[in-house]
Amino acid sequence: QGQTVDEPLSELGKKQAKKLALALKNETIGVIYSSDLKRAVHTSEEIQKIIFTKLILDQRLREKDHGLEKSEDLTQRCKSFLEDMKELIGTVLVVAHGGTTRAILGISTGDRKKGALLLENMKQYNGCINELHFHSHQWRIQKINDVSFLESLEISN
Repeated sequence: QGQTVDEPLSELGKKQAKKLALALKNETIGVIYSSDLKRAVHTSEEIQKIIFTKLILDQRLREKDHGLEKSEDLTQRCKSFLEDMKELIGTVLVVAHGGTTRAILGISTGDRKKGALLLENMKQYNGCINELHFHSHQWRIQKINDVSFLESLEISN
């Protein structure tokens, strides 16, 4: 959808956000970073109802502004965000959009070719969980596109 269409969550999106919040209820999350676009904010607020922690809105997590922003610009925003995350201790929850998440996952591979393939070929389902760990000065992908908690809900991307 990009940045130009800043619409709230659909009814399905609201159900997915509630399921996501329940799936995360036993996690010890120190802070939630979220895009400041409505869909991500509404998802973050749903999670905050169950996990009482600080919410920080960050424009770097916005979806690519189609027609106005180059892919390299999105990549630079995501690199900047990941650099800041290296300094944090504990578990951070990031609520973003499909293109932004794919860029973060691509960067986290540490391999430009592998990251580019990941970006091109991977869909990100709405409400999915991706898990990254920062250890020994590098990001490691632990989980990608987990939607098992959505059970019988329609899965969309």
